[in-house]
Amino acid sequence: MRKLYILILAAAVCACLAACGGEKPVEPVESIPADGEIQSGADSAARAAMDWEAAYEEKVNELEQEDQEIYRSIFQCGTGEKILAVTSSVYADGESMEADIYQYADGEIYYLGSVSSTGTAYPLAFTEEAVLFGGNHTAGKLVIHDGTGELYQLENMNIEGKTPVLEIYDIINGEKTLKSSEEISADEADSYDYYTNAFADEKAEMIIFQ
Repeated sequence: MRKLYILILAAAVCACLAACGGEKPVEPVESIPADGEIQSGADSAARAAMDWEAAYEEKVNELEQEDQEIYRSIFQCGTGEKILAVTSSVYADGESMEADIYQYADGEIYYLGSVSSTGTAYPLAFTEEAVLFGGNHTAGKLVIHDGTGELYQLENMNIEGKTPVLEIYDIINGEKTLKSSEEISADEADSYDYYTNAFADEKAEMIIFQ
């Protein structure tokens, strides 16, 4: 009987030791690249910033080599990396009526297209989602996604005898594909006046080129 008790006690001790001496939970560790350096989240963000900055600088240099006088502006707009706008003509305090729009996405620079206002009273502007352009009887916005866009364009606003028209295009690599076109009422056109309304709502900022 004493021998049986000793065996039971020994088995209990062994079970306890096995439970206490199990493997410790594995702590998550940061991945180590091939060069042996640990890549932190801050390092990744810094490297991404360097990528788009270097890419935009290269694009501007490329345009300048084509004997163009280039003015640039970089600003946050739409999804993805910041936007690069370039123009060859400025007035006032660095404003412009027209520009080519580029975006760095997935390691490449995408040409989104050209935007143009119809008068110096409507310099190019931007909101969180879009680049804005306008005129006495037109208004438009280029909504920017990752390397693509949508162009919303209003025409014939406030012209007596003409019905306003709203057109919407998909933009891929600067090529426009018409998605829809419809005649709308004058009241709808006023409510869709992307340029004027954005400034009235204090959501728009001028694009300033340097």
